[in-house]
Amino acid sequence: MSRRLFIKILIALGFGAYFPKLAEASRLDELHTPQDGYEPLTSVKFLRQVITKDSRASRMIMWQSDSAEEFSLEYQLVGEEAAHFAQVVPHEKIYSCALEKLKPASLYKFRIVAGERATSWQDLRTSGDGNFQMLIFADSQCEHYEIWQRTADTAAENFPDAELVTVIGDLVDNGEADYQWRAWHLAATKLLRGKIFAPVMGNHECYGVDWFNALPTGYLEQFTLPDNGAKNFGGYFYSFDYGAAHFIALNTQFTELDKLKPGLQDAQNFFLRRDVANTNRPWKIVFMHKDIYDYAQDKFNDIAEKFLELFDELAIDVVFTGHLHTYRNRGKIFARKKSSQGTTYILCGRAGDQKYVEPHSTIDDVTFPNLREEPESFIVLNVAADELHLTARTVDGKILDDLTLKKNLHSQ
Repeated sequence: MSRRLFIKILIALGFGAYFPKLAEASRLDELHTPQDGYEPLTSVKFLRQVITKDSRASRMIMWQSDSAEEFSLEYQLVGEEAAHFAQVVPHEKIYSCALEKLKPASLYKFRIVAGERATSWQDLRTSGDGNFQMLIFADSQCEHYEIWQRTADTAAENFPDAELVTVIGDLVDNGEADYQWRAWHLAATKLLRGKIFAPVMGNHECYGVDWFNALPTGYLEQFTLPDNGAKNFGGYFYSFDYGAAHFIALNTQFTELDKLKPGLQDAQNFFLRRDVANTNRPWKIVFMHKDIYDYAQDKFNDIAEKFLELFDELAIDVVFTGHLHTYRNRGKIFARKKSSQGTTYILCGRAGDQKYVEPHSTIDDVTFPNLREEPESFIVLNVAADELHLTARTVDGKILDDLTLKKNLHSQ
């Protein structure tokens, strides 16, 4: 029996809570440093800033605490003396606070307060309309989360000015296992400090502890996401503006969810057409977990059947996918053929320790040469109104891909 199968059996039997915890203290020291005469508030863990519909004027702050306390959130615009307090909403062990009416392109600081104790001040920067950099990961799921930590820390250390972070699905190996979420957040501590996180749901977020398909309750508890207007699918998909780009996070978990919660495809089709019609940003970028290609049969798959023609119709600029744990650049595809126009399709490599080996295909413009030795990787995306520049990079610094896309703003 493999160790991975053994772990799955233990989780199914309810023993996941007894796994050894990672060393939280060293990862959370900066958060727990006392400030301004307050005692350190050490019960706050896994602080994250979650994307909102309008990142220029709002932010969702979330954290976890194992102790029931009366928390408040204090924040102020850097350079001003006045401080403000915002209401905190408890959800069992997870807390959230929505900050509204912020000034665009501005630096704030905030901290969590409970009585005479407080966390350290944290940076919060609202977006503007100018250039920005983001970090893109996929499949951070792990048996050993120190691998995800290494990937995340490498990106954070080498690209400290990145403002936005996404993981395109399969954040954790089992979406209903609390110890997996704790391990994931702890590993991502340095990466997410001062950055905005925009998660994407994957199929592993839709597994219960018995490894059968399940509603993604763990994922939805971890992240309060922008409203998509769909009554039955809040948090399953969403969109947001950031700088010169409009981002759309779609859901590809039809196999896992259709019997449990039917109507996902129709809800997304309605949302996507209305959403794209209402955006005025130069770039339209899609994130979705499952990929459009079946490498075993060397042809487009069922996900392509659902989305390719729609992406052509809506003139989506770039689609980032995951799920296959390998980096591939397909270039532009239009009407199901390689083209000089149309949508650019990028399959992101894995950020965790689960390795797959997918064969080469003629659809790929860029493929890692030694598929059995492909290391963890991530993407650095620099966004300007007239240009996207993508660099795919491994954890050991090897450049997998370097791609620039231009936008003719005068033709729009």
